[in-house]
Amino acid sequence: MKYKSIPIIFISTMLVGCGMNNKKTAEDNHVYHKSGNSINVAEHGENYNHNQQKDDLFGFVRQVKSPVPGGEAAKPMKGMNKEQTADNIGQILVMLPGVEDASVLVTDQEVLIAYITNEKRDSERFEIADQVKKTAISAVPRFYHVYITDDPTLRQNIENIASMNARSSNKDTTVRDTVKLMLERSPQGRKINDGENSNGETIGDQNHHLEQSNYRQQFENNK
Repeated sequence: MKYKSIPIIFISTMLVGCGMNNKKTAEDNHVYHKSGNSINVAEHGENYNHNQQKDDLFGFVRQVKSPVPGGEAAKPMKGMNKEQTADNIGQILVMLPGVEDASVLVTDQEVLIAYITNEKRDSERFEIADQVKKTAISAVPRFYHVYITDDPTLRQNIENIASMNARSSNKDTTVRDTVKLMLERSPQGRKINDGENSNGETIGDQNHHLEQSNYRQQFENNK
């Protein structure tokens, strides 16, 4: 199956237009709420620390492909709301051919995505990965780095990070360990440009050592 590139302008337009309704149904002691085909982690930090800054909170959403197109009325997104950004990305991802389910986590400087695809061939996995990565890159500020995986066993790792926030003491270590596994097990798509690798990192910066994975080495050898 061939996967054609989706124009970035189309993706960007869809991301702006798919902001979800802000009314939330509280579940599980107000930590999780559901909306349509999405499962969101609510702004959980506020339940435990009323002094916590809103910008410290992470946004996590899981989207499942719906057989019925459309959804709630869209509203333009103002500013950077991490949970809404995660929701916007997730909605577009499950519209992509080959992506059935996507969990999206937006931290203070990374986007981590675990998605499910039925494709097993490396070439098709690579093309899907490239589309998933491009979708996320187009939705966040350019200093963000995007890491993706089609290994379903890593979804729980990402959900564990969703319970943290920017001030959690072990946040950086946990993210770094999870990213390393994502890079080892899953393709990341093409490099962004000559100065940035496939995850949006400036080649040679402090995060580039994470790219020394089998997939990165395979890409470098075949350039």
